[in-house]
Amino acid sequence: MVATWNPAAASTYYTRQRETEYYAGSGEPAGIWYAPAADFAVVDRSPVDRATFERLYHALDENGVSLLDKVRRHRDRTPAFDITLSAPRSVSLVWGLGSHETKRLIETAQQNAVRATLGMLEREATWARRGFNGGFIEKVALTSATFRHGESRSARHSDGRVFADPNLHTHCVCLNIATRQSDRTVGGLHSKLIRDFKMAAGATYHAALAHELERIGFAIDRVGKNGVFEISGVDDTTIKYFSARRQEIEDELAEHGLTSGQATGLAAAIAKATRSSKRESEAVGREEVWREAARSLGIDTESFAESLRVESKTLNQQAGERILSERLAALPASLTEHESVVERRELLRSVAAALVGTGLPVERAEIELTRLLNQGAVLEIGRDALGLPCYSTPEMLAIERDVVEQAQRLANKPWLAIDPKSVTDRCRACGLTAEQTDAALAATTSSAVAIVEGAPGVGKSTLLARVVEGYAKAGCRVIGAASAWRIANMLRDDLGIEARATASWIARLKAGEKVLDEHTVLIADEAGLLSSRDMHALLGAVTKAGAKIVLAGDRRQLQAIGAGPGLDLVARAVEAARVNNIVRQREVWAREAITNFGTGQATRGLEAFADRGLLFEAAGARAAITEVLDSAEQVHKRDPGASVLIVAKSNAAVAAISRATRERLKNSGIIKGTEVSFTAATPSGHSTQIELAAGDKIRFLVRDDELDVVNGSTATIITVNKTAEPFSSANRILIEADIGGQRIAFDPARLADGQGRPRLGWAYASTVYGCQGLTVDHAVVYLDHSYNRHDIYVAASRAREQTTLVVDAKSIDRRLASELPFDQQRDDLVFSANQRQNWLAERLARASPKISTLDVIESSRPFERQTQKDRHHRRELSYEL
Repeated sequence: MVATWNPAAASTYYTRQRETEYYAGSGEPAGIWYAPAADFAVVDRSPVDRATFERLYHALDENGVSLLDKVRRHRDRTPAFDITLSAPRSVSLVWGLGSHETKRLIETAQQNAVRATLGMLEREATWARRGFNGGFIEKVALTSATFRHGESRSARHSDGRVFADPNLHTHCVCLNIATRQSDRTVGGLHSKLIRDFKMAAGATYHAALAHELERIGFAIDRVGKNGVFEISGVDDTTIKYFSARRQEIEDELAEHGLTSGQATGLAAAIAKATRSSKRESEAVGREEVWREAARSLGIDTESFAESLRVESKTLNQQAGERILSERLAALPASLTEHESVVERRELLRSVAAALVGTGLPVERAEIELTRLLNQGAVLEIGRDALGLPCYSTPEMLAIERDVVEQAQRLANKPWLAIDPKSVTDRCRACGLTAEQTDAALAATTSSAVAIVEGAPGVGKSTLLARVVEGYAKAGCRVIGAASAWRIANMLRDDLGIEARATASWIARLKAGEKVLDEHTVLIADEAGLLSSRDMHALLGAVTKAGAKIVLAGDRRQLQAIGAGPGLDLVARAVEAARVNNIVRQREVWAREAITNFGTGQATRGLEAFADRGLLFEAAGARAAITEVLDSAEQVHKRDPGASVLIVAKSNAAVAAISRATRERLKNSGIIKGTEVSFTAATPSGHSTQIELAAGDKIRFLVRDDELDVVNGSTATIITVNKTAEPFSSANRILIEADIGGQRIAFDPARLADGQGRPRLGWAYASTVYGCQGLTVDHAVVYLDHSYNRHDIYVAASRAREQTTLVVDAKSIDRRLASELPFDQQRDDLVFSANQRQNWLAERLARASPKISTLDVIESSRPFERQTQKDRHHRRELSYEL
């Protein structure tokens, strides 16, 4: 991890003597103070002395008296926070193998980058709480002791050698005290603000370090996410060899079917919780160990580092300015691709990351941010609860305002109403509840827009069928839309109407096709997944055609992948008819548990499953996946005809479960014969390696009309053949598969995306997003820390009969351990089942509803200017009971 955040260890952890093992020993330099404001009389850039550091760490003045006497509960405070900034591996390697002069230059570059990062954190994220329960904040100065270190923990390398790799990093121990200028009292920092700036800190550090390295003659390349980079000329093979500790973590993640890029949080937890002790001997000779290892790779260590540095190199500032200009021009659209509201830390992060590789100094980040604001490319739209600015773009602001205005116009526009008595009679004849009947009545009024919200499993399709009957009898054409083709096809079958994926309808509308008219009713299912842009397109088309739209969904379930909460915006103008009584689950306790998950009472929900033996803890990822598959197999043995759904949060976890499933099927002879392997694309656009053979169950991730498949269609492979392409070394793959009793044949290449990766996957498990809208007999949920309230609400509510939850207890133990100070983190820490369950419940209770630009604007108004409707809407958005 480039920038990590942790509660600091005990003060002695940073000030041990040379004969122990850490900062003050092992040949590492003394710490250096960062204290530009000279708070507590600390001299900026001076060496860290033990007495002053330990005194301030414990918040004591020169006389040993607490500086925090006026602060309640200060004995429970965290004394300091450790922000660690780690150089890219190629930088550490060049530093470790370089001459004295090269080392000195890189160390100076590291020090300057650290100071630039701390400077950004001091300007942007260093605040102290004030008032009752910290109701407001006050800007304060940052005081930090920085300790530079040069190696990682020892690890076994690919050739069997065991040594500590070069790893240039600086621990910034930020004291949790600051003098408040308003009354000269001392208070603690608002730690969450600093922690939340971790990604911005990483981008700032990358930008500053890249500039410093380019300034002294190194070229950089392989610029990636958040500005990560490597030094040109240091190849990936060498980097991988000297990243043995990272390889250990990657091997550990492989058990979960993940890579560190896909699961940065888990990677960090493993890195922290699996720390081995640093060698206790002094670091004399470590450079020779590195040189010997490098020579074994064929590297000329005498000239390696210096040959990468070209003293006479001059950076082309004009080219750098052009690159930066292009990146910043694309930034507003990129920032609002998934969120309509952008916090300042994300804006800073993005601008800083855009600087990497331009050769321009990191100080340009704030200049360019201000320029974006002055030019109106990004707008400050309001303040958050702490008074910090929030931003968006003119495009998003206009779209979201227009969605509300369109919804208001549609709500006031007279449309064909269905006789309430006939609707009521139909509902009663089908045994619908009063709640379902009221929702059907709300959907058939004279308004041109209606919202029907329902908890998962409330019989939404049944009540919508009555709506369709009413409008069909009145001579209207009813069509359906859903977030995915698979759900659209279910809507088609359940309601007997034409239905397509929402994106398909929008594409046809943009192409000028006459999809809607004044006699058309559009039912948009899973409307909670509609982004602001999608909702804007649908409402605009409905308004233009004089049609009616019925939005059916649930804001409490999964949120839109795109920017903004489309359904929530419409709910500002249209009162939603809500159905809460769940009917899908057979047993009362299960319905109550699902309701608890949906309302944030995750502790009750987990307890209900645990009390019935349906919450399993496994010792490790492999064991958890085994338990998932065993649970599914037991269902099949009891009831071979039952439908079973396996659910996981990420595509990577689904892939890990699928690989384990294939091993079982191959061992049992169900999967057999020729096997082909190729790089495919996951639903989220990542690359993944996939193997296929006869007997495999596959899922199409793209629509193909010639094959008569849509995104989500599943099939069973009958045969797989490889044939050599004429005049080419490549092989052509031909797959024959059975899909619903119909045999199809195809080459996966026909399903390829723009990068040539077939959009095809295994059909042994589903992501949470992939399963919303599905109903099965049984479900097995691979539950981990990444689930939130929306995720568990959907995952736990798919099955009629029984849902089983499986967790990796070892992974939770590691995460619990990683939240401890450094000196308390160990791989062998084991927590109680109750501790793990409470920790998991806290995460499952967290709601992350999409917010709109209008939410921020309204919440920023003085209380006396807020309308009752505004307050009600925010309570509804927060899902308060």
